[in-house]
Formats: sequence, structure tokens, C-alpha cells
Amino acid sequence: MYQLNKILLTLLTIGGVGFINYIVTDQLGTTKLYKDANQIRLGYCLVWSLIDYVIYLILLQWLKSFVSSNWLQITVTLLTILIAWIGTSLLAYPLHWITYKFYDWVADHLKMNKLLTTDDGDVWERLLDKTFSDNTFIYLFTLDHKPISAGRLDMYSADEVTNFQTALRPFSNDKFKKLKSYDELQNKISSLKYRKTHKIYEYINFKQNFVAVIVTHKND
Repeated sequence: MYQLNKILLTLLTIGGVGFINYIVTDQLGTTKLYKDANQIRLGYCLVWSLIDYVIYLILLQWLKSFVSSNWLQITVTLLTILIAWIGTSLLAYPLHWITYKFYDWVADHLKMNKLLTTDDGDVWERLLDKTFSDNTFIYLFTLDHKPISAGRLDMYSADEVTNFQTALRPFSNDKFKKLKSYDELQNKISSLKYRKTHKIYEYINFKQNFVAVIVTHKND
């Protein structure tokens, strides 16, 4: 019975702690899951569980000389949970940063487009992560270039089925009327003088039928 309890406690510890790792990284915003989210989430937890299991074994070997056998399993379980929670909280941002830097390095050396991906939701969110500031402006059009809206970027998100949401602080009516069409906007942002002080991106979403022209100041 003791051995059975030990096995069950070990399995519950490793599996449960892997889910704790996921919750912490998700709350910190370093986990971005879109398509097939349930399968990816399970794989993500399993990867973390492997790391947690290594920590668990190290603690088990280290503490068996200091803790009685009656309390060893419980002590190791609690310490594994504590280390996983604190460690994930401290390492989530650095690991996220290192991972993306590594991807960018690989993309550069393989001469690949950094934003080339099969997940359009990731492009949208990464692009706004890159450009977001108090001086980021978005002009939205349909694919046939009919104006939808325009304003200063306030909030944005993309859920697991790439359902994009963006909150804009509208310009004054007069300011928006100065840019009556897509062509007029293109003429303005294409000038050499304007490009010296602004970064311009154009995001096209064929699934949800919109074009977003994103403009931000270079000094932000």
C-alpha cells in the first residue's frame, strides 16, 4: 500500500505541477495559444512536467538523508510545488525573451521572414506588441479599401480562434475627414519626410476581411 501511495503521489505531483507552470506563464502573458489550443496546452504541461520531475528526483535524493521516510514524500512534493511556482514566476519572462530572440536568430540565418507563420493570430498580436505605444495609430479598411474606423490604439487581443478585437480612441471628426480614402492615406504615409519620423506596417487579414494600416512614431 505504501508503494502504491508513493507512486500515486509522484504522478499527481508531476502532472499537477506541470499545470501550475502553465497557469503561471499564462497569467503572466508569456503563453500564447491559438489553434488546437487544448492539444498544445497538454503538450506544454507535459514539457514542464519533465522539468518538474527532474527537480522532484533531485530533491528526493538530496533530502532522504535528512528527512524521515514517513515525511519524505510529502516534503519533496511540497518543495517541488513551491520551487515550480516561484521558479516559473521568475523565469517566465526571461525564457520567453530568450526563445523569441533565438527564433529571430534562426530566421535571420536561414534568411526567413521573421513574421512568416501559419498562424495569422500570432502575426497580429506580435505586430501590435512590437508597435504599441501612446502614439500608435490604426486605420482600418475592408479588403476593397472602404474605411471602417481609425484612431489611437488603446487595447487589443486575439482569442484562440483568431477573433481579433481592437479598442481605438477615435480621432476628432475633422482629423479623420482629412483622410477620406485608402489612397489618400497611402499618399500621406508614403512620403519620404513622413517615413523619416514614423514606422508604417500594413496588416492584411483575408479571413476577417480587413486591412489595418498601423502607424507609430520612430522615437517610441
